[in-house]
Amino acid sequence: MFVAQQAARSRVVRTTFVVACLIPCALVVAWAGWRRTGLHRDRLVREWAGAVGMPLSVDSIEHVRPGSLRLHGVRVEDHRGGPLVEVPRIDVESSGTEVRIRLPELTCSPAAIAAIVDLGRGWLDEPARFDRNVVIDVARIGFADAFGTATDAANRAGFRIECVGNESGRAIRLRTEPESEEGFVVQSLAGTDGPGRRMAVRGMVANPVPIAAVAAALGWSAGGQAAGPAAHLTGGIDAEWSERGWDGAFSATLTEVDLAAVTATLPWHARGRARVVVDECRMTAGRMTSIRAGVEVGAGGLEQAGLEALVTTLGCRPGPGWRPATRRGEVGFVGGAASLEIDRRGLRIETPASPGILFVEGGALLEPPVAGVSLDRVARALSPATTLAVPATPMSGWLLSVFPFPQADAARAEGGMPVESGRSTSRDLLAPPGPVGAGGPASRR
Repeated sequence: MFVAQQAARSRVVRTTFVVACLIPCALVVAWAGWRRTGLHRDRLVREWAGAVGMPLSVDSIEHVRPGSLRLHGVRVEDHRGGPLVEVPRIDVESSGTEVRIRLPELTCSPAAIAAIVDLGRGWLDEPARFDRNVVIDVARIGFADAFGTATDAANRAGFRIECVGNESGRAIRLRTEPESEEGFVVQSLAGTDGPGRRMAVRGMVANPVPIAAVAAALGWSAGGQAAGPAAHLTGGIDAEWSERGWDGAFSATLTEVDLAAVTATLPWHARGRARVVVDECRMTAGRMTSIRAGVEVGAGGLEQAGLEALVTTLGCRPGPGWRPATRRGEVGFVGGAASLEIDRRGLRIETPASPGILFVEGGALLEPPVAGVSLDRVARALSPATTLAVPATPMSGWLLSVFPFPQADAARAEGGMPVESGRSTSRDLLAPPGPVGAGGPASRR
């Protein structure tokens, strides 16, 4: 009897040990082994790639603690297989309502910035696809231009991106670390077209950012190199975006603008560096309604055809330092500055601090016009002399698409007819100190 009871107890103990200890331990070991396999990594990568909407690869995944992952060798690729972003390590912590991502550094190319902006827009527009708040901390951030030359990321401040949503709407906040007045808030506004169709954007940039990065964020595919690879921007924005375009106000300071890059698509060329300060730019339905700006240029040169366009088309006046050049030659200058104001009445060029807008060793090379100039003549100045209508260059086409044209002037612009108010009346251009260029003014009539 006692032997039978002892055997029963032994079976119970063995069964309990197998069920309560051995099987769970085997399951834990199998689970831990599975999490270290390539199959587990590939499954997670497929899920993340589906959420991001772009091809993604990860060399290895480390499970730091429950709910916390460390990804090594992360690469985000475009749909052609080219690299967009490469990060050596990413820490990810997730919960039921929030995902926190930490990156030690991030170097962004224009293509990567455009992809990040599209991803942010998707987060604003698709709450079903992105159902959790996201906080991204970047310790160091840098930028790479279109040629792949990266700026030094070590001296740039950290950055935080907060994607927060609730019942009233969704918003993305970008700010520096430690927190300062620099940063942006992008908020999705409710409307008849659905969430994300209208967005409010407010913020400022105090540390210079490459213009190529700004152009990529705004979707200006051809604007990244329009000011040169060394051009940088600071400024602020308080505007709303909708399907019809931007509405609001902007301000900006552009430094190290390369005149050779700016005039690369024009019928005439210039060289030198410029600084542009846009005190205020107001836009309505994607068109600029008023601009107040100042331009300063250092030493450089301007092709004869450019001088001809400034004088005969914009009405600038030859100054005491005027000198002729060959038809295909270049006139050098030591510097210049001007204040610009643009609205529906046209363009007004002034020089409050000096008598000229461009200077040579002998004095003012060009003086400002005595009257305003209609905007169709501005587009005409950026078009070849033999062209009958505008747009004739990418620059003049862009002007026609964003500048405000009054109805009367728009009709003239379509027909290519000159506006006489923009002509110079202060001096006979064929009289000394020399002609602008043989046959120049006649070719533009």
